[in-house]
Amino acid sequence: MERFLLNITANDKPVLLERILRVIRHRGFIIKKVDATQNHHSKIARIEIIVDSDRPITTLINQIEKLWDVIEVETSNLQLQD
Repeated sequence: MERFLLNITANDKPVLLERILRVIRHRGFIIKKVDATQNHHSKIARIEIIVDSDRPITTLINQIEKLWDVIEVETSNLQLQD
Protein backbone atom coordinates (compact mmCIF):
# COMPACT_ATOMS: atom_id res chain seq x y z
CA MET A 1 0.00 0.00 0.00
CA GLU A 2 1.25 3.47 -0.86
CA ARG A 3 0.48 6.85 0.74
CA PHE A 4 0.00 10.00 -1.30
CA LEU A 5 -0.40 13.68 -0.51
CA LEU A 6 -2.78 15.62 -2.75
CA ASN A 7 -2.67 19.42 -2.81
CA ILE A 8 -5.76 20.72 -4.56
CA THR A 9 -6.45 24.33 -5.52
CA ALA A 10 -10.01 25.12 -6.55
CA ASN A 11 -12.69 27.77 -6.74
CA ASP A 12 -14.44 27.78 -3.38
CA LYS A 13 -17.99 26.47 -3.84
CA PRO A 14 -20.39 25.10 -1.18
CA VAL A 15 -20.22 21.45 -2.31
CA LEU A 16 -16.61 21.37 -3.51
CA LEU A 17 -15.13 19.31 -0.67
CA GLU A 18 -18.02 16.84 -0.71
CA ARG A 19 -17.56 16.22 -4.46
CA ILE A 20 -13.80 15.69 -4.11
CA LEU A 21 -14.24 13.26 -1.21
CA ARG A 22 -16.89 11.32 -3.14
CA VAL A 23 -14.51 10.90 -6.11
CA ILE A 24 -11.77 9.65 -3.77
CA ARG A 25 -14.10 7.12 -2.15
CA HIS A 26 -15.53 5.89 -5.47
CA ARG A 27 -12.01 5.31 -6.84
CA GLY A 28 -11.17 3.04 -3.89
CA PHE A 29 -8.71 5.29 -2.04
CA ILE A 30 -8.65 5.40 1.77
CA ILE A 31 -8.72 8.93 3.20
CA LYS A 32 -6.27 9.39 6.07
CA LYS A 33 -6.29 13.17 6.55
CA VAL A 34 -8.12 16.21 5.18
CA ASP A 35 -7.16 19.85 5.73
CA ALA A 36 -9.02 22.61 3.91
CA THR A 37 -8.62 26.39 3.99
CA GLN A 38 -10.42 29.07 2.07
CA ASN A 39 -9.63 32.65 1.16
CA HIS A 40 -12.83 34.70 1.29
CA HIS A 41 -11.31 37.55 -0.74
CA SER A 42 -10.05 35.49 -3.67
CA LYS A 43 -12.68 32.73 -3.27
CA ILE A 44 -9.98 30.09 -3.67
CA ALA A 45 -9.89 26.90 -1.59
CA ARG A 46 -6.73 24.95 -0.84
CA ILE A 47 -7.28 21.35 0.17
CA GLU A 48 -4.64 18.93 1.42
CA ILE A 49 -5.65 15.27 1.47
CA ILE A 50 -3.59 12.22 2.43
CA VAL A 51 -4.77 8.93 0.92
CA ASP A 52 -3.65 5.29 0.96
CA SER A 53 -4.11 2.86 -1.92
CA ASP A 54 -2.59 0.14 -4.04
CA ARG A 55 -4.15 1.75 -7.11
CA PRO A 56 -2.25 4.16 -9.37
CA ILE A 57 -2.57 7.74 -8.15
CA THR A 58 -2.91 8.97 -11.75
CA THR A 59 -6.38 7.40 -11.88
CA LEU A 60 -7.51 9.58 -8.99
CA ILE A 61 -5.77 12.74 -10.20
CA ASN A 62 -7.42 12.48 -13.62
CA GLN A 63 -10.86 12.21 -12.05
CA ILE A 64 -10.34 15.11 -9.61
CA GLU A 65 -9.04 17.33 -12.42
CA LYS A 66 -12.30 16.74 -14.30
CA LEU A 67 -14.32 18.41 -11.53
CA TRP A 68 -15.60 21.78 -12.70
CA ASP A 69 -14.12 24.04 -9.98
CA VAL A 70 -10.71 22.36 -9.61
CA ILE A 71 -7.85 24.56 -10.79
CA GLU A 72 -4.81 22.41 -10.00
CA VAL A 73 -3.88 19.07 -8.41
CA GLU A 74 -0.35 18.37 -7.20
CA THR A 75 0.71 15.07 -5.69
CA SER A 76 3.65 13.54 -3.89
CA ASN A 77 4.42 10.08 -2.57
CA LEU A 78 4.74 9.81 1.23
CA GLN A 79 6.41 7.14 3.34
CA LEU A 80 4.03 4.92 5.30
CA GLN A 81 4.80 4.84 9.01
CA ASP A 82 4.00 1.61 10.84
